[in-house]
Order: sequence, then C-alpha cells, then structure tokens
Amino acid sequence: MGQLALVRIDARLIHGQVCTQWLYRTGAKKIYIVDDTIARDEFLAEIFYMATPVGTKLEVITAEEAGKRWAENGLGDTEPIFVLFKGMKMAYKAYYAGFKYPSLQVGSIGGGVGRKNVLGPISFSDEDARMFDEMVKDGLDGYFQPVPDDRKTPWADVKEKHYPDM
Repeated sequence: MGQLALVRIDARLIHGQVCTQWLYRTGAKKIYIVDDTIARDEFLAEIFYMATPVGTKLEVITAEEAGKRWAENGLGDTEPIFVLFKGMKMAYKAYYAGFKYPSLQVGSIGGGVGRKNVLGPISFSDEDARMFDEMVKDGLDGYFQPVPDDRKTPWADVKEKHYPDM
C-alpha cells in the first residue's frame, strides 16, 4: 500500500510551487491528479503529463477509480504519493467514493461569484465549506496551507471566523 505523502487541493494542479517545493519536501515519487474531467480528456491530461518533473510519475484518474483502488490496495504504489485535486467537489466525491485519505491540505482555490476569501489565495463557496466540514466531522484532518513555509491553519479556525453558524 502506498504512503500518502500529501493530499492537496490546488486549483493550478501541477505548477512551479508544486514541482519545486511540495514534491521536494514530501519526498513523493508519484503524483495522482484525481479529476473526472481531466481523466476523460486525453489532450488535457497530456498537458499535465508534459508538466510533470522528470523522474516523477503521474497518473490521472477519476474520483470513482481513486475510491476503488484505495479500497483494493491503497492506490497500488509502494513509494510516497502526492495526490492533487482541483477543487473541493472532487476531493469530496473521491472521499465518499472510498478514497478515505486521513488529511487534506487546502492550498489554492480561486475566487468567483458566490465565493469568499477565507485565507490567502483560498476562497470557498458555502457548498465547499459544507463539504469540508462534513469530511472533518467524519475524521479528516482538514487544514489550510498555501505554501510550505506558511503555518497550518486548521479548518476550525477558518470555520469560526467565516462560518460560525455552521
């Protein structure tokens, strides 16, 4: 069973910070992008394969596939694994499809209509907050950490400030 080095939401997926900081600090040798849309779009997936650093493997799978593989053999890898989600909906879908990762780092989710900035480059919709809260209540260690040198901010702190009635 593979060791989860880091499970992170980062809307940018594979980019400079992921390649130069997070991979190095976690010791991960393989990246999984869990995203239904990208997994079904060969051209889009190929862009991420080309952006993956030399010496690092990449696999793009759906949320259902992540749940199925986790239940069978923990994604099937023996080396440290770095899992990336583009947003909360896919992280939630994979979690409840059976990919019960123990912790989730929220690093970057962009703004937009119906979203509010909750910490640094992270904005949440009310639905994001509800899904994250549900997973945390299920035992997930959920926290915010945009860059490696930032301190981990627990969901409880963000919830108290931005979603006190939840």
